[in-house]
Amino acid sequence: MDTIVVIIVLITLLAILGSVYLEIRRQGKPRVKVCFPDGSTQISYRAKGETPVAIHIQNTGRFGFPNLAARKISLSVYVPINFLLRSIEYAGVSVSDVTKAPSGGIFGGMQYLGIGEAFDLFYKEEEVIKVLMQMPEETGKYNIKIPIYSLEGDLGVHKLNIIVY
Repeated sequence: MDTIVVIIVLITLLAILGSVYLEIRRQGKPRVKVCFPDGSTQISYRAKGETPVAIHIQNTGRFGFPNLAARKISLSVYVPINFLLRSIEYAGVSVSDVTKAPSGGIFGGMQYLGIGEAFDLFYKEEEVIKVLMQMPEETGKYNIKIPIYSLEGDLGVHKLNIIVY
């Protein structure tokens, strides 16, 4: 009788572990890293200078499932209103429709350029986007916010800093 109880408990535990594994696999989303070319999240530029700012996006995998793809990535690059946004370029495509964000929320007082369902990123793949912008006259540290989405869901709002001197 004790052997039967042990076998039933083991089968139940295996079923539970299998269900947990399948649920994690179903809900698992890739994780992306967003940084400047040197791997940092902060970069410096001269005031009033116009420059293409390169932003690297890499799929770093997640939850022991490194091969999760981030498919049909959409993103926006939000900068403070005192920057002059020109265009965003990726994979040979250029977008120049600048939109002002609503006044409330985490993007209040910002403007953005967006890319819709632009590219796929597989494990360890990287895409470089270039945002052509003119830096503001005022020196200081400015936050850039980059919300990223894919078919797999929300991949987070990534924050970078530009120091204007």
